[in-house]
Amino acid sequence: MTVKQGISRRKFLKRSSQLSLASVAAAQGLGLTGLLNASHAMADSGDFRALVFIMLEGGNDSFNMLLPSGASPLRTNYEQGRGIVSLPSQELHELNLASPAKVYGNLQSNGFGMHPQCAQLAELFNNRELSLICNLGNLIQPVNRQQWHQGTAKVPPRLFSHSDQQRQTQSQPEDPFLFGWGGRMAEMIASRNIDASVSPLISLAGLNSFQVTRDSLINTYVMGSDGTVSLYGFNGSRQQMIEASMLGVTSESHLMEQKYRDVFASARQAQLVVRAAYDLAEATGVDYDAVFEAAGATNTQFTRRLKTIAKMIAGRAATSNSRPVYFIKLDGFDNHQNLLWDHSQRMAELSSALQGFRDVLVAQGDFDKTLSYVTSEFARTFTANGEDSEAGTDHGWGGHAIVMGDMINGGRLFGEHPDLQLDGDLDTFRGCWIPTTANTQVSGVIANWMGVADNQLTELFPSLDNFPSPFDPASNLDFIATGVNS
Repeated sequence: MTVKQGISRRKFLKRSSQLSLASVAAAQGLGLTGLLNASHAMADSGDFRALVFIMLEGGNDSFNMLLPSGASPLRTNYEQGRGIVSLPSQELHELNLASPAKVYGNLQSNGFGMHPQCAQLAELFNNRELSLICNLGNLIQPVNRQQWHQGTAKVPPRLFSHSDQQRQTQSQPEDPFLFGWGGRMAEMIASRNIDASVSPLISLAGLNSFQVTRDSLINTYVMGSDGTVSLYGFNGSRQQMIEASMLGVTSESHLMEQKYRDVFASARQAQLVVRAAYDLAEATGVDYDAVFEAAGATNTQFTRRLKTIAKMIAGRAATSNSRPVYFIKLDGFDNHQNLLWDHSQRMAELSSALQGFRDVLVAQGDFDKTLSYVTSEFARTFTANGEDSEAGTDHGWGGHAIVMGDMINGGRLFGEHPDLQLDGDLDTFRGCWIPTTANTQVSGVIANWMGVADNQLTELFPSLDNFPSPFDPASNLDFIATGVNS
């Protein structure tokens, strides 16, 4: 449903409730066969696209996720700068780049590998199904080292704060916070999400900044790791009592009673839609547990959440939303100590879970329709904070992100990789690299793929005009294949 400017929140909720009942009734009337046919028709039209925003909370030390390999000046800088937390070149999973990576200083390099626990991610990269974006971070405008040390650089507020940088990564790197770019994007492409029975903004990790809307007409639907969360004690006489109470609320009732009724009805209707989506996913014949297990993914909360997202995408015919926006997170990246061990565990979990997610999406025919974006609030300092095997790293700035999907120009490193030169042009202190690509440039490319027009991107990302266009070849951000940007 396209939300018109000026409609009252009360009328919108009432209309949503009415449309929800009609939508669920229609879905139930279609049955599984009809819903599957509708799903196939939607897929054939090419109109469905899903964004899965994956936040690595705590500050992913991405310079040990992607790192130089072999013998090169870049590898030498890596070993000298990382010291005790460096990873041996021979233990890395070698990457076969489709084209040389741009390195700061008008350099190029082909020698890169991925963390020893990232075998699956390296394989996806080499199969051209995944790429990485180098040295991106929160920026208001371009910054150089001289400006930083002179104190004249205009930088995001509270630059090294977890909560602030998480919020800015999910919105805009300036105060005050107005909206998340996922939430505002959903409002801007509302004509593609016309089902009021369930929100196109779906979170598997609670409420978040990314999905906050500007006009508050679309609310985030929060799901549990394994699907809907049932109402506590909602059965038997208690259920009958509550339902009777809700039926007794009319337009003459207190506004709070009406609001409670609307929220209750929305939750119940969303449950029906989600159950229908799960039935559709089961009807595909994909054994989700077996596929994830074959990828090496254990039954962690993160893995279960990705399974749930895959099932919702498979069952999309239960709604008429063609641009859902999912939010999920994996925490445990604030590695001020024990970096080598703790980061290794997170890399293993991320790598196997993304492989499993890719495999189920391929099995159900949705890998070309689902863009997964994996990022973090910042990277870590390049130098360690100690000299023993239990050393960690501290809060940094620029780092690497992952993009995955069949629409991705795979097997490439986009943006510009830092030269890893301590006390060089990009070093603020201890290898805390100045980003060479702004988060908003990358997010702009993704939002454009989801349906936001080029000339509307600055409404979504006000600081975008401070940087070269992400669609300019010189920006090296063409990570979405030509011809798939609607």
